[in-house]
This record gives sequence, structure tokens and C-alpha cells, in this order.
Amino acid sequence: MKTKMKHLVTTLILGVFLTGVARAQAPTKRPLTREEKPQIAVVEFTPGPNASGMSAEAKRQLQASIAFRLMKTNQVHIVDVRHTREASQADLVAVNGASTAAAVRVGKQLKVSYVLTGTVDEYNTNGSATLKTRLVEVATGKIKHADELSQQSTSKMLTGGDVEMKTKVLLPIVLKLADTLSAEDL
Repeated sequence: MKTKMKHLVTTLILGVFLTGVARAQAPTKRPLTREEKPQIAVVEFTPGPNASGMSAEAKRQLQASIAFRLMKTNQVHIVDVRHTREASQADLVAVNGASTAAAVRVGKQLKVSYVLTGTVDEYNTNGSATLKTRLVEVATGKIKHADELSQQSTSKMLTGGDVEMKTKVLLPIVLKLADTLSAEDL
């Protein structure tokens, strides 16, 4: 009986020891450093014909909101939007256009891996918006991800102003976009 008990205790101790060794050798998932994260520049989106009611301030707020939400995912490093505006403002329509060449030029100038471009296809102050987005890989000029995201306000719009559009319509779109892009293998 004593011998069996010694074997049982020895086996238990050996099992605990081997489990500890295995855990110590298993790779741990650590947060990426800034240098390891893919770098993304978020450009100001270009409004389309159904977004003529979007103010210049609303466009800048949308750009900053997207950049902030992507940064909060902790999966990517976002270039300061002021630098992105300086680099892209002169050729914004081309950067957000059908060709990726202008986006690649901006990306190379900013030394980033990706440029997030887009258009605001609808901006209706009665409570709806549609964004078309593209994530352009600077090294290849290929579109890594493209999406069209729409949202309608789930509550009555009282003022129809930029602040209300931002909180009731654009914020849900931005959150969906950030979730989608943070899940991408960049």
C-alpha cells in the first residue's frame, strides 16, 4: 500500500512538472510592438453626388474617427491623419478613385504598408449613409480589402446635423469597418 501511494505521488508530481515544462516552452501571444504592426494611412474620403450635404468638417471627423477606431484595435499602427492629409490633399479624388496608383504614391511617401481609401456614396442628413472603402497594399498596388458599408439611423433624427450623423449613422459604420479590418491578415 505504501509503495502504491509513493508511485501515485511520484506520478502526480511528474505530471505537474511535465505540464509546467510544456507550458513554459509553448509560445505565448504577446502584443505586437509598433514596429511589428502593419502601418496604415487613412485618407479623407471623397463625397459622391449623393453626399453633397457632407461638410468639410464631417469629412475630417470621419477620417479621424476611422483612424482612431483602427488604432484602438491594437492590430495596426495608424499614421497621424494630419500627415496623411498633407500627403493626399492635392490629389484626393485620384487617391480615392478607381486606380490604386495615387494611393500607392501616397503610401510610399508616408512609408506605410497600406492606404485606406474610400468614398462617401450617400450622406443623407435624414439618417443614412453609405461608404465604399478600399485597403490598398502599397508594395503591390493590389486591393487587399474592399467593402461597402451602409447604415440607417435606428432612432429619429432631430437636427440632421454633423454631430447627430456622426453618432447615429457614421459611428456604427466605422465600428463595423474597424472590426472587419482588424480581422484581416495584414
